[in-house]
Amino acid sequence: MTMRTMKYMILLATAALLMTACDNVSLDERLTYIEPPEVGRAVLIEDYTGQYCVNCPRATDEIERLVEEYGDSVVIAVAIHSGPFSKLKGEPTPLYTEVGDQYFNKWNLSSQPVGLVDRLFGSMPFNYTDWAGGVNYELGFKAPVSLMAVTLFDGETRDAHVHVQTVGLDSTRVSGKLQVWLVEDSIDSFQSMPDGSRVEHYNHMHVFRASVNDMWGDDVSVNHGEVSQKDYTIKLDPTWVPEHCSIVTFLYDDTGVRQVSKSKLM
Repeated sequence: MTMRTMKYMILLATAALLMTACDNVSLDERLTYIEPPEVGRAVLIEDYTGQYCVNCPRATDEIERLVEEYGDSVVIAVAIHSGPFSKLKGEPTPLYTEVGDQYFNKWNLSSQPVGLVDRLFGSMPFNYTDWAGGVNYELGFKAPVSLMAVTLFDGETRDAHVHVQTVGLDSTRVSGKLQVWLVEDSIDSFQSMPDGSRVEHYNHMHVFRASVNDMWGDDVSVNHGEVSQKDYTIKLDPTWVPEHCSIVTFLYDDTGVRQVSKSKLM
């Protein structure tokens, strides 16, 4: 058994223990309800971007500013290369994905850079200059669920195994779609810049690579204190660097994204 596998098993065992442990508790105490801990709210920014978009680096700068202000566990951004600025004469850029383009078309986006902040107001697009207001608005609400993803990467097969736990925190039942994405940081590729120049070695961060599960997510429904568990596997492309990859997990419904989390591949 490898150290990586042992670490994964220990994390899974710890997670299960936190949710179900009662072997050392008396029979009477086992009947006592334990309130789930309050979980801090996190906000998802879907940055619809493109390598031929000259103003998109400005949106990247705004994401960096927000992450610096709130922390990378509170503001979680995903750069989705899609739309007209991710192609030239029909030829897609290296960071373009067909799934990302389907998201771009689903939300009827017509300009870039543009983003969705927790898919607020019917997935209304926000100009990047308005993202801070959306983040502040969402942070005023408590998280109705907690999300935890534990991952294991097999270097030989390049399979990433993802175990996701959703715990209900709201007083009423929470139902929605659980979405699991794989993103990659520190990708060296070209980018058009606001001054009209082209940088050949631009550092692209939090780039959407693939949806680990169905591109529109899987049904999840949890009561207060209830736990839902799901397991997924994705094979990493040979060009993706595992050490730079993370799993972004979020739960959304018709009102928007209810909670989001991010964890590194192990």
